[in-house]
Amino acid sequence: MGGLILIDKPAGITSFVAVAVVRRALGVKHCGHTGTLDPMAEGLLPILTGKATKLSAYMLEGDKSYTAVLRFGVHTDSYDTTGKVLSVGGRIPTEQEIRDILPRFVGRQLQTPPMFSALKRDGVALYKLAREGKSVELAPREIEIYRLEMTDFSDGEATLEIDCSKGTYIRSLCKDIGEALGTYGCMASLRRTATCGFSIGDALPLETAETQLKAGDFSALMPPEKALPLESYAPPAFFARLLRNGCAVHVKKLKGCPETESWVYDEGSLLGIGKTLQDGTFKIITHL
Repeated sequence: MGGLILIDKPAGITSFVAVAVVRRALGVKHCGHTGTLDPMAEGLLPILTGKATKLSAYMLEGDKSYTAVLRFGVHTDSYDTTGKVLSVGGRIPTEQEIRDILPRFVGRQLQTPPMFSALKRDGVALYKLAREGKSVELAPREIEIYRLEMTDFSDGEATLEIDCSKGTYIRSLCKDIGEALGTYGCMASLRRTATCGFSIGDALPLETAETQLKAGDFSALMPPEKALPLESYAPPAFFARLLRNGCAVHVKKLKGCPETESWVYDEGSLLGIGKTLQDGTFKIITHL
């Protein structure tokens, strides 16, 4: 059936490489993450295995938390310190100026993604176009930042704690903060500390996870139900068999049928995620 494992991805590798390490250690065919981290970024990377990879679309909707370092006085093409330096200099703002400007970036807003991103245009990732020196016009997207605090400021660098919605680019945020202060700004480091309701404190370093899984220790592998906080529902055996086979059952026949999406069981065996449809029937929409 598969499951979920929380990895603390190190900086310097892609999320794809981290997934490949887990896949090989488990010896499974299907394995995927729930939201990519750039190679320079580190931190929490939930990885789904086996049939649980079908839950990825649900988990991509989750909010995120990050610790980022914003470096002032430097502008790069990727908005982070791994990119080509386009401009240097500019003034270094004071600590009070930074604290005064941050509330402006809290709340719902439009943000323009960076060219160096995994977003695609005509099937081609933007970062590939950017590496070829090409540029396309990018439309701003709505995001929401719930919390933005500075916890340290020294040597022209500000450490920021950020809680935000999916689709938020911290690199763009760093650039925009710099511009709002009349100078340059780029991201010097990034660590994801929470996502999909999970915390970095629950994650294993990638190397540790690989060693344990190869040794047959699957204690870190959680069941699929841990991926989403859904209600559980066990319909009568007859209707459970119908649901298992892909049939839809009218909710009037299902006593106690949840109104929201739920985990559906048949005699303790997880069938998948069920949902009440607009026509008044209940059906499993994601089979596991």
